[in-house]
Amino acid sequence: MANSPTNDVHWVIGGHYKEESYIRTNWTGSNIAYRVTQFEWAPITGTYANNKDATRDWLVKCAGCHTTGYDPAKRTFSELNIGCEACHGPGGDHVNDGGLSIFPVIDRSTEGCGHCHIRAESVASGSFTNKQFNFPIGYVLGDPSSLRFIPEPLTATASFYPDGTANRHREQYLEMNHPNRTPSKHYQQGVSCTKCHNPHTAGILTNYSGGFPTNIYGIKIYDNVNNTTNYVGWESGGNLWHPTNHTPITKEALCNTCHSSVSSHHVHQFSPAASAAKVTCVDCHMPDVINIDPVTLRAALPSHRFTAMMPANSMKFGPNGQPNSCTYRCHQGSGADKTARARWADSIITLKASPLVGTSHPFQVRVVGTPEYQYALDATADFATWTPLTTNTAAALPNYSLRWGFEFSDPGSSGAEKRFYRVRQVSPAP
Repeated sequence: MANSPTNDVHWVIGGHYKEESYIRTNWTGSNIAYRVTQFEWAPITGTYANNKDATRDWLVKCAGCHTTGYDPAKRTFSELNIGCEACHGPGGDHVNDGGLSIFPVIDRSTEGCGHCHIRAESVASGSFTNKQFNFPIGYVLGDPSSLRFIPEPLTATASFYPDGTANRHREQYLEMNHPNRTPSKHYQQGVSCTKCHNPHTAGILTNYSGGFPTNIYGIKIYDNVNNTTNYVGWESGGNLWHPTNHTPITKEALCNTCHSSVSSHHVHQFSPAASAAKVTCVDCHMPDVINIDPVTLRAALPSHRFTAMMPANSMKFGPNGQPNSCTYRCHQGSGADKTARARWADSIITLKASPLVGTSHPFQVRVVGTPEYQYALDATADFATWTPLTTNTAAALPNYSLRWGFEFSDPGSSGAEKRFYRVRQVSPAP
């Protein structure tokens, strides 16, 4: 809209990929947003999914996390955006004291960040009712136990993939510690957000080729329709820092400060080409799958569950709605469609043979593979001569979630003290 009533705008709040203008009273029809990335006024379309009355009440739905000093009772705030006191608490006494004895709160807990980096509604307290606000209220800085909330359910398809990985921004806390599932290993070990992130900086986006400066704060520039512009990518390092000396560090090096004995390729070394590929820990364990663009398959933000997204889940839930770390953006040439690519990746990752009962005769072997793929099982006693045992098509294994294959009882193993097995994929050709 070229002629928008800008004199009616009371608050303008900026943030990453667009800047929205909020007002005290609605314009007829809808509110108006100024999209920084497109240099134009445009109407806000749609409403929030949890707006019960189909209105956009910013003071109830957004302000608790996008302002400093928000008072839910009065629905007022001290300042827009995230000021020092949003994380450190009121600072007036600290200033008046000259900084000598009364200090701001230092809250390094995951909850300290998570009371805003979360999709959750408020819990009843005092005169407030459940779900009255679209954000937690009552968090006391420095007291992680005070974080109370009603989380976005894992079954909410607008917020989570079927495997529980976030597919929207502002869900980092729920990925690490959702009440309805086991907390992530990082959370269990006390690895908080500030172990990896410098809370006083934000990521800088680079690699944009559309004519703007190369360093821009934000998530994405333009909607990448028909691949006419390039998505930006996080600058290597961004707001990451070394967990002990707090110097800037790249994401490639950050994981190794704790996981010092793990190669960045880890299991990604199936072939010389795989071993030589430029792969880091986060490519598999923190894939950028939040807000995936359907054209480029690039996304805005990485997940924070810290587990690889497995191809088996893409086959279980459907590859169109469930990406995986291997093929949603990489390995696009390893199959004619998403299903074929997911099966190819699963065949590489899961193929193995293992004993069912190690001491019984005859020996029993379980082969794990990919559904509808064929595998040959061989045996040997000396690694010189291999005897073919069987060739079977992988099918669902009983009592073995998300795994396919077959089980085999080896008649030639009766009386043998030791016997060795190998499994080979024979169809489709590896």
